[in-house]
Amino acid sequence: MVDITEKGADEHIDKLTKKYTGQDKYPYRGPGEVRVIYKIEPERAHSMG
Repeated sequence: MVDITEKGADEHIDKLTKKYTGQDKYPYRGPGEVRVIYKIEPERAHSMG
């Protein structure tokens, strides 16, 4: 785990909602809901080709 933050999480879900559904805001946000972004760092990566 590299970082855990709430900053920008609401904007991030709204951006994904716009991309995949065309709606401006995430419609299923509950009262008091706190969104979190987890940033991870891979331990290794494999590729083929």
